Amino acid sequence: MPQEEPGFQRARLRDRLKKARESAGLKQREVAEQLDWSPSKVIRIEAGTVGVSVTDVRVLLTHYGITDPEQVQALTDIAREARRPPWWAPFRTWVTQEFETYLGYESSASILRSFQPDLVPGLLQTEEYAREVLMRLNTGAERTEQLVQLRLERQDRLVHADGPELFFILDESVIRRTVGSQETMKRQYEKLLAVNEMPNVTVLTVPFSAGLYRQLRTTYVLFQFADDEDEMVAYLENANGEVIFSEKALGRTSQHRPTDYLDDFWEVEREVANEVTREFLFGQE
Repeated sequence: MPQEEPGFQRARLRDRLKKARESAGLKQREVAEQLDWSPSKVIRIEAGTVGVSVTDVRVLLTHYGITDPEQVQALTDIAREARRPPWWAPFRTWVTQEFETYLGYESSASILRSFQPDLVPGLLQTEEYAREVLMRLNTGAERTEQLVQLRLERQDRLVHADGPELFFILDESVIRRTVGSQETMKRQYEKLLAVNEMPNVTVLTVPFSAGLYRQLRTTYVLFQFADDEDEMVAYLENANGEVIFSEKALGRTSQHRPTDYLDDFWEVEREVANEVTREFLFGQE
């Protein structure tokens, strides 16, 4: 199972504390007044704009009437884990806050599904391919190298036989678009075939002959987690930018829920996608 990251643990803790307060029939303002806290403290804790200490978690749980030792221990353990630095802390200078959130979900997911209409997903890229893509984004030489190393570290942590379940669907345009040289693409094809041999990794492709299909123009990634209480999360790229949203908190640029994208993914997987093959990648050799 993946090691859940601090950012994901903080989000989980906020959700659990909010549910506990609501189950106790209390409003945020009432909790603050009864505990003699500042009016904004509970709001900030549940919004995630401030950290929450183990001591404060214990105080809140007691106030909400949660005394079961196992439940209290589980939530205080989450509070401790949420305060440690994430594995990508050395790369923080080079990534946006939004991408840190993405990394938290990616590193904590038990199932990841990714659809790509344009480029090989970062988790499947060779070092050559990744460097070529990042250089084209005009990130600068130093930042490019840092982001390449971050991408390779992500792969080391997730793309292996003991990692999470990974499902990738690539439109044929991903395969036919040359990134770098022909030799770069050949090595990239070999990597796709190699990772597809792993028992927990599935790489599918949709041929041009399939025509139009659902969400053809949208890059999206779906994160599911081992705990059923944790909501599915979607990452979406489109003409309006990037957005991350959960089942209950819809994104600014999409009225669809993560489960809608899951239905679309399954439909493409079932009806038009094929498992990646050497013949499809290299043609008749």
